[in-house]
Amino acid sequence: MSKNFYYLKKCRCCGNKELKKIVDLGKQPLANNLKHSKHQKNELYPLEINYCEVCHNCQLSICVNPSKLFKNYLYLSSVSKTLKSHFRKATKKYINLFNLNKNSSIIDVGSNDGIGLYPFKTRGFKNLLGIEPASNLSEISNKRGIKTLNFFLENKLLNKINKKADLVLASNVFAHSHNLKGMAKNMLYLLKNSGTLIIEVQHLLKTLQEVTFDNIYHEHYNYWSLISLNYFFKNLGAIIYKAEKIATHGGSIRIYVTKNKKIKIQKNILKIIDEEKNFGLDKLNSYKLFSKNIKLAKNNVKKNIKKIAKDNGKLIFYGAPAKATTALNFYKISKYVDYIIEDNKLKQGMFIPGINLPIYSKKKLDKKENIIIVLAWNFLNEIKNNNKSIAKKFISIKELEN
Repeated sequence: MSKNFYYLKKCRCCGNKELKKIVDLGKQPLANNLKHSKHQKNELYPLEINYCEVCHNCQLSICVNPSKLFKNYLYLSSVSKTLKSHFRKATKKYINLFNLNKNSSIIDVGSNDGIGLYPFKTRGFKNLLGIEPASNLSEISNKRGIKTLNFFLENKLLNKINKKADLVLASNVFAHSHNLKGMAKNMLYLLKNSGTLIIEVQHLLKTLQEVTFDNIYHEHYNYWSLISLNYFFKNLGAIIYKAEKIATHGGSIRIYVTKNKKIKIQKNILKIIDEEKNFGLDKLNSYKLFSKNIKLAKNNVKKNIKKIAKDNGKLIFYGAPAKATTALNFYKISKYVDYIIEDNKLKQGMFIPGINLPIYSKKKLDKKENIIIVLAWNFLNEIKNNNKSIAKKFISIKELEN
């Protein structure tokens, strides 16, 4: 990639060149590339989604250079108690489901700060390996005692891994690769013939149902339904034999992939695909309606925020996840906002790109607020329960879209 980004001229899932633009959120900054000062330059890139009518895949219209997005990453999974609980439960489930033991080999692709492997470590598992391209996060994971390679999962990395895995995990990372086929082939290569690849990814069905367009940002190159995932892995000679809906990130899907052609495919695969088709994920008009709903949400948020600010003065927001950058740059409501509170220490003292809103710890508050607006809406309950002393009322930004 010779420049910072390029336009994608064909579907990365099936190669179709006749793509349809379905969402346009304007030019936006890179969501997780927070600014160190107000005066730092804003790098803006088109934020659009195209739809493929052949395989029903949705993807960004452009590909930003991955090194600009992931080499130094500020998202820490372990900050969230909800996510830590999610991965503890997943660990227990996988151990029972696959009869794993302490000598089983487990690889986590896009392992962040080690959140997905740490519960295995606490149970005495010895053969754990994280693969994480962000140097700051791989350093954290290694310090926690989890061997982590600081690389993207590319062909040149494969010779550094000697042992095939019983289980390969890819949690909230399969939307983050522009070279999907290369990444998927390498994950399958690392897997034993009897092993399972488990992918967790945000579910496109939920995105359209709940109009969670703020989950669209440049790190998410791809937006997956089970329809498109099934098409993709069949073409690679692999089989999705089980799928389940999970609650993380506002609604995700977990798929179980194998190289074993004789495996029995479970009924819930067809059930979820039928649900997606009944909603219209295989029809262009459904995405046109989604685009209209996004514009309606913007109008409603601007109207409701203006009213709340008139009654309460400048507002405090809570949470600076990537989705906050998309939402705030699209809504254009920053003049009503004083600052943002964030629990992740890596983000405190920085600024949301594009709109220059400052990010502080909750220590910045000097009184109990009447209302705090929560941008990290997928952690609303956790934020409310942990912060009863700082506000009388917490409102999700999603509540203001209607």
